[in-house]
Amino acid sequence: MTIKNPTQNIHAFIAGVSSGIGRALAEMMLDQGMQVSGMARRREALKSLEDQYDQVFGITGDVADSQAVANAVEQAEKRFGDINQAICNAGIYIPQSDLNIDPTLFRQQMEINYLGQVNVLAALLPLMEARQSGHIVLISSVAGWRGLPLAASYGPTKAASISLAESLYFLCRQKNIKLQVICPGFVDTEATAQNTFRMPMLMTPPQAAKAIIKGMRSSRFMISFPFMFALCLKILRIMPHSWYFWLTKRITGQQ
Repeated sequence: MTIKNPTQNIHAFIAGVSSGIGRALAEMMLDQGMQVSGMARRREALKSLEDQYDQVFGITGDVADSQAVANAVEQAEKRFGDINQAICNAGIYIPQSDLNIDPTLFRQQMEINYLGQVNVLAALLPLMEARQSGHIVLISSVAGWRGLPLAASYGPTKAASISLAESLYFLCRQKNIKLQVICPGFVDTEATAQNTFRMPMLMTPPQAAKAIIKGMRSSRFMISFPFMFALCLKILRIMPHSWYFWLTKRITGQQ
């Protein structure tokens, strides 16, 4: 008797597979037998993934371009059929290290980190609603819970993702669409390599991907990790500002 792989017939669409968490997720899902359509701006990164796996379809495009996302979803479904799972992972991080505010950089991060997720939702939710099934995951961050050093232009985009997921949860549930939001702590990626402060409980992308996939199999709405770091941040969320600023300074070494 042959035991079927429960992930074998799953088609996952991942926005942002060039590197970091998105790349690790794609590789882990492909190793589990899923079909993966991955969207990214860097064609060379997509090609290296395609060279490594047969069941991957790389689509070059920018999530900030709503038409490019709509085209990517259409191409993905033509290639592998209905998208069962979608992970909105694409994002950038530009540290804000001084008081010289550049609106262009703030806008760029909002367009990619937040509106990029909106574009994926706009392309996929009508399809999943018509099918009365689907699973969507928004990658946010614990940086969306409270303000963190260097995150003045980044944190608000992640806070917006959390609010978006919370607001859409009710409508998605009515249509049998599973919606989750992921809030990782610090993960060792090209983005966090820019940080100049000590990052507590730093995780590798494969460790983060494993935690995400485990969380996706649960019924929890918000998945946050690593456990102790997320727990500390949850406690910090309810602290008075004076306590929060003092503790954050002690933890990160920022003045």
